[in-house]
Amino acid sequence: MGNTRKTKSYSPSHITGFFEIRDDRNPLYKGSVGGGIVLEKGCVTEASFDNEFHQKGTKAEIEIKINGVEEEANTSKYVVETLAGKYEDEHEHELNVTVSTEFDVPVGAGLGASGAGALSTALALNRLLSLGMTTIEVAQIAHLAEVENNTGLSDVIAETYGGVVIRKKPGPPGIGIIDTIPHERQKISYVVFGTRATRAVLVDNSMKRQINKAGREAMKELVRKPSLDNFMRVSRKFSLHSELISDKCRDAIEAVEAEGSVASAAMIGDTVFVVGDSEALEEFGEVRESRISVVGANCFR
Repeated sequence: MGNTRKTKSYSPSHITGFFEIRDDRNPLYKGSVGGGIVLEKGCVTEASFDNEFHQKGTKAEIEIKINGVEEEANTSKYVVETLAGKYEDEHEHELNVTVSTEFDVPVGAGLGASGAGALSTALALNRLLSLGMTTIEVAQIAHLAEVENNTGLSDVIAETYGGVVIRKKPGPPGIGIIDTIPHERQKISYVVFGTRATRAVLVDNSMKRQINKAGREAMKELVRKPSLDNFMRVSRKFSLHSELISDKCRDAIEAVEAEGSVASAAMIGDTVFVVGDSEALEEFGEVRESRISVVGANCFR
């Protein structure tokens, strides 16, 4: 048995408050503009490979685990195949690669988990395989993985940098353009009602038109007064006008409003979030918490 090499990396998660879809034939330029909050809680990915190499042409194995369970995980698989392919192009052997991602946030709930998984996987493999790619180059592959698999549009660029993010031009780092809203690392509280597939929304043209109309209005309002409070108000309005949210989400948003606070829904998911604490939100289920992240994805030993 050969020696196993491994490395770990981290990515924060990301809540999108509002967005407008921007299509492009080139997937690097496809994405969305909008606003969101990057959360400290996200995921840690450990990538490893066995030093027992396979000759070129033999089938190398890729194993991907999500929270300890082997999964298809096509978005992360895209990243592994792309980066392992780069390594194999430079060497005369193939690798058995294992990638294991542990999430601190629920998957499929509108917290950018697939983007975080792809980004942390890309960072870990870049380091593990000594590919010498920059953060921008690595993030672009994670973005492509999301777009090609219809699991997200612009979580990766937000998760690369952290903060309260205004995405002004679609695409990954190096192509997309973001600005950030100053914040005080406030606590974000949220309740998850269920999961929702991003793919179903991204292929529905009438839904996309509705989203884009609401998203354009939201962006105009936020840019006029870029503050965290205004982001929450604009996002709540988008939630209610885009027809993307469930009745449970609507009820929770209205209950928090009656309490005198502002809640909104995570896009695209069945989750309601608020800045700080909310007694009203506690009536709707288990309240989870995370601080706003001041850093983006990174590697560690």
